[in-house]
Amino acid sequence: MAKNIVVIGAGFAGVYATKKLAKRFKGNSDVQITLIDRHSYFTYMTRLHEVATERVEPGSVEYDLQRIFHKQKNVQLVTDSITKVDKENKQVIGENGTYPFDSLLISMGGEPNDFGTPGVKENGFTLWSTEDALVLRDHINTIIRQGSLERDPQKRREMLTLVVCGSGFTGAETVGELIDYKKVLAKENKIDPSEIKLVLVEAAPTIINMLDRKNAGHAENFFKKNNVEIRPSSMITKVNADSVEIKDQDPIQTNTLIWTAGVKTNHVADSFGIEAGRGGRLITNKFLQAKGFEDKSIYVAGDNSNATQEGAERAVPQTAQEAENEAVIVADNIAADINGDHNYTEFTDKNMGFIVSFGAYYGIAQIFGGKTVRGWLATIIKHFTNILYFTKIHSGYFMWKYIMEEFFRVKNGRTVFGYNTSKRSNVLWSVPLRLFFGLALFIDGMANIHGGTDSFLITGYPGLGTLEVILGGIIFLGWLTWCANLIVIILFFSVMLTWSTTWVLFVAFTLLNGSGRSFGLDYWFVPWLQRTWGHSRYGVPQAIYKKQS
Repeated sequence: MAKNIVVIGAGFAGVYATKKLAKRFKGNSDVQITLIDRHSYFTYMTRLHEVATERVEPGSVEYDLQRIFHKQKNVQLVTDSITKVDKENKQVIGENGTYPFDSLLISMGGEPNDFGTPGVKENGFTLWSTEDALVLRDHINTIIRQGSLERDPQKRREMLTLVVCGSGFTGAETVGELIDYKKVLAKENKIDPSEIKLVLVEAAPTIINMLDRKNAGHAENFFKKNNVEIRPSSMITKVNADSVEIKDQDPIQTNTLIWTAGVKTNHVADSFGIEAGRGGRLITNKFLQAKGFEDKSIYVAGDNSNATQEGAERAVPQTAQEAENEAVIVADNIAADINGDHNYTEFTDKNMGFIVSFGAYYGIAQIFGGKTVRGWLATIIKHFTNILYFTKIHSGYFMWKYIMEEFFRVKNGRTVFGYNTSKRSNVLWSVPLRLFFGLALFIDGMANIHGGTDSFLITGYPGLGTLEVILGGIIFLGWLTWCANLIVIILFFSVMLTWSTTWVLFVAFTLLNGSGRSFGLDYWFVPWLQRTWGHSRYGVPQAIYKKQS
């Protein structure tokens, strides 16, 4: 009888564990894996602040699950909202179906923890979904625009003050993005950037406490240098529509409070009847099995899990890095259950350190046992770790997408390399060069075919004349321009390598910019190719994935 593995939640832990399990049981028709999420895509949660500050578009952090799992025929994708886990009958119950399981992974993620603070839900903003990020982005744009036109000084200050509560990863990185974003907002609304006030509020006596005090001090200095007001030892007691009340302090007049102060387990997972610890995190044993249900093959990973290193007093932090680590352990142990050998792997904390980016240009990496990297290089390291996740889940498509959208398609030069890589030029101006170059190759090829005496690019290789004519023709017509010029570059190093023909190399490199998309056949052909090839390889992306009967 076929075995069913069900994974609830397509976050960092859920996606990675599913990939691991799919590989483990590849070719085994007796094992079926079902990945269930309320969305049809994986959200790159640690980049939501980039959406909220218009550094990237929403699609840049949403990765269609079909494109991730198109090669895994033993993985079934289901879009559904789970409401209950029937542990005795080993069934997962959703709004649109019931899913039996032999092994279950609960990895539904977390949600903001407001600690019961009045007004947070009504008047504050959170960053826990793409929808949250878009609501915040629209609000910031609206309130800054209104504030720029407000004549009353008090109301103007109130509108132009942005407050972030919590200096953990999300809070600190949000402030960093706002430092960059306020320059854009100021320019768009014709005001001085100094008018937009940023305030970081932290209940603890110190900020950014996941870093050591020396590195946290560097981060604090960076904030102060960029005119961020830092308020440690400041516990917010109430959030109003036009102010934030702080214990034993004067209130901050603001229309914008971004709450990043805490994380708790998803409220649905909290209702599954599994013993929970601090923040509602579900208690597990050293094999990440849900406490009290070890014999049911129920596992917990990611923000839902209270995973604790053997002998440690506190659970590991709720980070993407820890979620990936837990996913590996769970995949191994579910495989042990399915195979019946019960040779379980114990959870060990393999934390490699922390990397925090404060906007596009500055970051702090505390890695490999305390080694520190600060500045732009730390942001490069963070990009590398983000890209590494796509290599782990074997998604070259989304790795390429990440690179393009973080380095080459970023608005306002907000990438570590500034406008040097992100300024998107108009390929129209390269059209005359493309026409000239295509014609030159065509004429030279014809000369080569007819004896080579008048050939000025390739001489002594009459057999290459036909190739030259073809390359010249398709470059002139603007069809597959990138590929054609790449072939020209290869030819240059093979048979054209002389000083007199060096210009060919530089022209070919220049035309790699996609010149055929302007007044060329690539204007129609490339989108058609991307659409056709993408659908044939990955399938057609859908808003809802349904269980196959």
